[in-house]
Amino acid sequence: MNRLKTNVLLLTLMFWFRCCLLLCCVTTVVDAKIVFCVDDDIFVMDDDGSRRRRLTHSTQATHSDPCWSPDGTQIAFTRYMDRTKTQTSSEVFIMNADGTDPQRLTHNNVMDLDPSWSPDGTQIAFSSTRSGDWGVFIIDVATLAVTQLTDAPSASPDWAPDGTQIVFERFITILNGINPKTIYVMDADGQHQRRVLPDPPLDGPLTLRYFPCWSADGERILFYEDKWFKEGDVLRLIVQQVGGRKKKKEIRDINDRLGNNLNLAGTSWMENDRSMLVSIKINDKPNASYDIYRYGFETRGLRRLTREASDEEWPDWTEGALSVSPHGKLLTQWGKIKDPTK
Repeated sequence: MNRLKTNVLLLTLMFWFRCCLLLCCVTTVVDAKIVFCVDDDIFVMDDDGSRRRRLTHSTQATHSDPCWSPDGTQIAFTRYMDRTKTQTSSEVFIMNADGTDPQRLTHNNVMDLDPSWSPDGTQIAFSSTRSGDWGVFIIDVATLAVTQLTDAPSASPDWAPDGTQIVFERFITILNGINPKTIYVMDADGQHQRRVLPDPPLDGPLTLRYFPCWSADGERILFYEDKWFKEGDVLRLIVQQVGGRKKKKEIRDINDRLGNNLNLAGTSWMENDRSMLVSIKINDKPNASYDIYRYGFETRGLRRLTREASDEEWPDWTEGALSVSPHGKLLTQWGKIKDPTK
């Protein structure tokens, strides 16, 4: 009888242990969330476009470039302090994931924007005109100490997932006309700046490569390329292998479905690089506005997540603060750069 009781007790304990283990696994899997801009303010929503919530409420300022921190508990963003001067002055802020406790990190009457967190969450790379031209800088979140990384005109930094490198846009200086832009990568301290792919030929169509974004595996960079032809420009999303000899891969599916008369306003990898978010405006439509779409690289499925009359732009994705696998999470931001050459 005692043996029977012991066996029943052991079975009961094993049952409850398995239930607790299952419950633990379920509760640590949190909803992935998207942070994005709606006109002048910052919102969040779930992966399917539901549960849309507003985080900022300002009648004086304009907000842009939201970017999740590596642990999903904070958001870095750009605030244009005076919405009437969005071409001359902006600052980098951070706030909690629910929109509380906004903190100002930069204090300059210049353009500070495009924040991108370091993987350990201690630093933020950003674009700035504080040196007189566009450059890439980093700021220590705790001390607010700022370090300049680039001298040549450059912007839109994004930190590699291992923290050792930063990808960015670099202007190709020409004597007359609009400066082309291409994609460079450098060590996290600004050393060893080199091209990700060859510069576009200057005797061909004007080519502008924008907003590079590092994949979670650290092997690829997503950006978009705008080529200006006499009959109009063609804008395509590009995936480029880093350090390899593979040619750039154009994502033509989106253009095949939506046409070539498009504008883009930010993109982000998601789901361990299986999908991406992209903000698209179809100019051929009446009363066109930006909407956020979700694209699957394997399925080539394109799903529209927002359908409002407002502009939904600059999406960034996170698994959440309690992610089971932090390694599988990528925090990227395609900042909103003001191109002084346009």
